[in-house]
Amino acid sequence: MDHSLHPIQADPTAPPLDVPILIVGAGPTGLTIANVLARAGVAFRIIDQKTGPVVESRAVVMHARTLELLAKLGLADRAVAEGQRIGSMQLYREGNPVGEVTFFEAGQDDRTPYPFALIFEQSKTERLLLQGLEEAGGEVEWSTSLRAMQRFPDHVQAIIVRSDGKEETIEAGWVVGADGAHSPVRHALGLGFAGETYEQTLFLADVDLEWGLPDGKAQAEITRDGFLMFFPMPGERHYRLVGNLPAEMQQKDTITPAEVQQILDRQSALQPRITASRWTSVYRTHHRMAERFRIGRVFLVGDAAHVHSPAGAQGMNTGIGDAYNLGWKLALVAKSEADAALLESYEAERIPFARAILNGTDRGFHLLDTTAPLTRRLKMLAVPLAFSMVSRAPAAQRRLFWMMSQLWTSYRDSPAVAEAGPIGRLPRAGDRAPYGRFDAGNEAGTSIFDMLVGPDHHLLLFAGLRPDPAALEAAREVIALLLESRAAPIRLHVIAAENRQLQERYGADVPTVVLVRPDGQIAFRGDAADIVPLTRYLDRWFRQRPAAELVGAMLLPKFVAH
Repeated sequence: MDHSLHPIQADPTAPPLDVPILIVGAGPTGLTIANVLARAGVAFRIIDQKTGPVVESRAVVMHARTLELLAKLGLADRAVAEGQRIGSMQLYREGNPVGEVTFFEAGQDDRTPYPFALIFEQSKTERLLLQGLEEAGGEVEWSTSLRAMQRFPDHVQAIIVRSDGKEETIEAGWVVGADGAHSPVRHALGLGFAGETYEQTLFLADVDLEWGLPDGKAQAEITRDGFLMFFPMPGERHYRLVGNLPAEMQQKDTITPAEVQQILDRQSALQPRITASRWTSVYRTHHRMAERFRIGRVFLVGDAAHVHSPAGAQGMNTGIGDAYNLGWKLALVAKSEADAALLESYEAERIPFARAILNGTDRGFHLLDTTAPLTRRLKMLAVPLAFSMVSRAPAAQRRLFWMMSQLWTSYRDSPAVAEAGPIGRLPRAGDRAPYGRFDAGNEAGTSIFDMLVGPDHHLLLFAGLRPDPAALEAAREVIALLLESRAAPIRLHVIAAENRQLQERYGADVPTVVLVRPDGQIAFRGDAADIVPLTRYLDRWFRQRPAAELVGAMLLPKFVAH
């Protein structure tokens, strides 16, 4: 891999850097950051103490928002082709069906290209991201661990132990701790990891089942002793089981397939029978979050920053979201294309998001896994009632999918987003850029997401529902020159008035500019008639191109009309 450096050091007395960015940990979060950096052309090293990607399935659910991020890396279609889609979940109470929540109906949910949850095991996720990284020219240094780390104003010094047992000292511009719940990077920073360990111990099992229920559907069973969940995996009658251990097994560190069958016989009225077992595990669930996600030039992502209960399958998805959020910002700053203050928005955006996820999963898990007599009676009444009500209300199901899939991701309070003109038009700056399709032109029938890919920003110039062709062309010419003056690549797309669905989705009653970040969130929105606020925004965050290069670029302004 090419370890050539971009000019990132402000202090000429600082030692020369070996690499701009060192990533510690090559799980889903670390591999995601590595993929983003590789596609942006930023040099890095990524190390992991393991010998390779995990072989156990571990986390199994990938949500729609995560698939949207993987699509920007060109990897989502591979995941969907290999995974198992889940569009609904059936709930049973002591063997009796309560209701079925359907996340979407074919052709009805047009909020995302991925209106489903995808069963895609962590082992497959890591292999997919590793494949993408290698295709982009990157590699992981396996069997390599972090021994020590020291922070300086202009760099971080890390001592690693390589696979041959020898120590190496690395001078890096930034370090990213993607090294899990027991993160050595977090410990080196001296950061607290507040939270608690749940009293109840859970079991996981990847098994083949025989029972009277249809194959390929997610099932959940709520019992007086806890809960059982059955997620269909690729392959006939192949399921991931999740449940709580009975009281007499709470101290077990391992569990056998025979013991899992004993739990099923005792707790489940669905009469599932295990015919083959691939993997079983016992784990104690935590909910914890670091007090900071950044100290100086060191960042925490994924489980190093926050760990969750399994409720809602949010953990791995939140970690990948952390990684993409930080990755594009590090890339721009490392290449001297954006102001270093942009990195401050990582904590400002991801700490509130992680806290909201953590609180939500904590409440859900406490209710499902409760052993307190009063709360248990409430669970047996309230959970089935709520589930039944949602199963009969399509609007509630859409709302549930919106929340579970993380499509609600928004950073309206971020210091790195801004808007001008009439406030309150949706979507707001900080929101996820809406999904939608072109109605007219060469792109008719295709998605706007098809253009919002790669490591660059995209400036969408909407003609509006009341277009003024002359004013639009004037705005386009000025904006094209403005964008060419920036060191960071920003692609300009003109969305013609005939594409009414997109004008409506983006609230473009009048000609409107919407700047979409590499992670698909809206960085800026404003009226196209007043270019001053956009100019101020770009001046605040993006550096100017060198004068000689700028002159040539201005002679050839680039834009794409749609």
